[in-house]
Amino acid sequence: MRNMEFYKTPKGKIMINDEHGTRELKPSDRDFITVFIVHLSDFYPEALEALSKIYANSRHNVQYYEYLIVLRFIKCNFLKYDSTMDIDQFGYFNFEEAECPLHGECEFQGVICKPKFNSRLSDRELNVMRGYYEQSSEADIAKQMYISVETVRTHKRNAFQRVKVHSLSEFILYAKNNNLFI
Repeated sequence: MRNMEFYKTPKGKIMINDEHGTRELKPSDRDFITVFIVHLSDFYPEALEALSKIYANSRHNVQYYEYLIVLRFIKCNFLKYDSTMDIDQFGYFNFEEAECPLHGECEFQGVICKPKFNSRLSDRELNVMRGYYEQSSEADIAKQMYISVETVRTHKRNAFQRVKVHSLSEFILYAKNNNLFI
C-alpha cells in the first residue's frame, strides 16, 4: 500500500486512486482489504478492535465484515481529495480531519478517527528512541534511564529492526509521520 488517495463521490461511493488508476472500493477488492486489515492489526490495533465490535453482527460473512471495517476506517480518517497522499510512498498514513456526522457523539472518537499508532516497540525502546528524537546524547539517555551506553545502542538497533529503518534520520521521519511522540 503506497501512494494512495481516497475520496468520496457526490453519490457517496468511496474511491481509491493509486498507481493502477481510480476504482471504487468494493467488498470484492480482497487483496487491498486483506493488506489493509493486516496494517490495521499491526499499527492500529485499538481501532481494529473497536471496528470489530461495531461490525460484530457481520462476522459470519468475513468478506463483507472486513470490507465494512476498512470502509469505516477510510471514511473516518481520509476522504479529502487533496495533494497530500493519504498513504504516502513509504506506506505511512496521513490522516485528515474527516467530516463526521457522529463527531462528538461517537463512543470510539479518537480510537477509530486519528487512531493511536502502535509502533511495535517495547517501552524501553520507546524511551530510548524518545531521547534520540529529543536530540539527547547517548550518554544522557543512558544516565536518565540508569542503563549503559551499550544498552542504549542495543535498544536503538532493535528499534531500527522492528520498524524497518536503517538510520536515526529515517527513524525521526518515521516518528514524525506516525506521531509517535506526540
